[in-house]
Amino acid sequence: MTLYEKILENFKDACKARDAVKRGTLAMLKSALQNKAIEKGKKDTPPTDDEVLDVIGSEVKKRRDSITQFRAAQRHELADKEEKELAVLMTYLPAQLTEDELVPLVADAVARSGASSEKDMGRVLGTLSKELKGRADMALVAEIVKKKLLG
Repeated sequence: MTLYEKILENFKDACKARDAVKRGTLAMLKSALQNKAIEKGKKDTPPTDDEVLDVIGSEVKKRRDSITQFRAAQRHELADKEEKELAVLMTYLPAQLTEDELVPLVADAVARSGASSEKDMGRVLGTLSKELKGRADMALVAEIVKKKLLG
């Protein structure tokens, strides 16, 4: 079963169970996947797992940004809603790497790319984003890379 098929199946289950949060989140995800397919001109073919992971990653990033903004604006009820949606989306991503697990991977990528200053950060992040697709928060990875390059 592909990731897309799993999402469709879980959407049906959420509708039957009347789980409003999961149903709404998965409906939004299905819509985002359809928009991506139309954008790429492949609206009649189901998305690959990599395409689904890209869209989920994008939606996760949106939720994290929203949570930060809502917390800063003292809108805790909206932040809580976004956190519930984030929890649903995270179930479709591979297990996330911890900071301790990321440090050696970043060190290896820096060594392989020959990066020596903050100017080379984009090259290192480009390499890591392909390797860590969906397995790590790229904001955290960028922070670790920056620390590594600055000494």
